[in-house]
Amino acid sequence: MRTIAAILLSKLEQRFPNRGLQVGSPPGPCAVFPAVHADIGDIQIYDDGDEVTLVAGNFTHGHFSDFDDTRTPEQKAERIAAHVVSFLDDLFADRVVLWGAHDRAGGWYNIADADSPFRAEDEPRYVWSGLLSPGASGPPRR
Repeated sequence: MRTIAAILLSKLEQRFPNRGLQVGSPPGPCAVFPAVHADIGDIQIYDDGDEVTLVAGNFTHGHFSDFDDTRTPEQKAERIAAHVVSFLDDLFADRVVLWGAHDRAGGWYNIADADSPFRAEDEPRYVWSGLLSPGASGPPRR
């Protein structure tokens, strides 16, 4: 049986050949995408055995899982990998907004989701390529 990391890495290499993918091994991340903007930070992806943890740069992290017990472990791994790739497609296309920090609240939401409960209007908000909105206390946008 192939691990989530093996399935995911194959998909990442195919889908993002020019993003500087760095391959690692446990206990470190299995994949790292270097930041294109200093304020964002690297994307780190960890294979936790039955799920993936994606560290979204300097902001937050998220879990990608599949709880459908009718699927085999390899089917679950395929679905998890597909969800991670889909998220990264949106992230790299500046369709995911990041806010906050690891030492306090943080999160992400899809920019098209106007009703997202995860919006933090008073926080500086970023997309993969850089600052999107300075927030109430952030620096002025140039």
